[in-house]
Parts: sequence; structure tokens; C-alpha cells
Amino acid sequence: MPNDGRSPLMRSLRTLLSRLKSHGIGRQLAFYFLVGITQLVVDWLCFVMLTAWGMPVAPANVIARVFAAVLGFTANGTVTFKSRLRPAHLARFVATWIPLTLANTMVIWALQAFGGLHLAWIIKPLVDALTAVAGFLVARHWIFRAHHKQPEHTPDGGSRATKA
Repeated sequence: MPNDGRSPLMRSLRTLLSRLKSHGIGRQLAFYFLVGITQLVVDWLCFVMLTAWGMPVAPANVIARVFAAVLGFTANGTVTFKSRLRPAHLARFVATWIPLTLANTMVIWALQAFGGLHLAWIIKPLVDALTAVAGFLVARHWIFRAHHKQPEHTPDGGSRATKA
């Protein structure tokens, strides 16, 4: 392979991105992962900053997750799941985000109560990653689900599938 001046990492990244152009769960998982890493960094940095300034763990976690959620909802909705964002998407997202955030916050709070703030700082990305696995499944199958094909009756009494 001729040397085009790019590092092997950049060539690999370019190859990966070109493969992601195809549709399906592989593409969705890859983009969800990229968006998720970005969310994780935003969430973690915000959480550490707020708690370092003295804010209690629970409200700091919720605020950090709000910042990450705005980014994730927008990027995952439009890029990962290729949806036109509608109020129904937002309502389903919020209905999912609240219990996931409550569970996440309880775990982070327990970590801080058990092992101190630094333990919460260290383990938070792992807790967020586990929360993200559940979030992907819910996002793919409920929040940003594609329109399902509905049967349409034809004049001769038969039916054919159409997009809803």
C-alpha cells in the first residue's frame, strides 16, 4: 500500500468510517458508541468539576447527565438512528432518561458514601457505560424506532405493506 502521508491510525479510522456508511445495527452500534464516548467525557468532566467545587454528588450527577443527555438525544436521534426529532421522541427519551438517571445516581451516591468522592469519580464512567447499554436497546427499539410497515388494503381485497 503506498504511503499517502497518513498515519496507520488515520487510515484505519477512515476505513472504519467508510464501512459505517452501510445501514443496520452495526452502523447504529458504532455511531452510538462514538456519541456515547463523547457523552461520557462531557458527563464525567462536568460531574468532577461540580463535585470538586463542593456540590453534593446526587445533584452534580443529575446536572452532568442533563448536559450529556442534550448532546446524546440530538446526536443519536439525528445521526445514529437517522430520525427527524419530534416531540414524541423527546417524550419517550425523557420517560427513559428519568429512571435510568435515578438508578445511575443512586449507584454513584452509594459509591461516594461507601468509598469517598474519588471512588465515585473513578467508577462513574463504568456505571455510565452500563447505563448506556440499556439506553441503546431502549433508544433503538422504542425512542427512535423506525416506522413499522402497516398492511394497506388493496381494491381487490388483498393487502400490501406500506410505511406508516
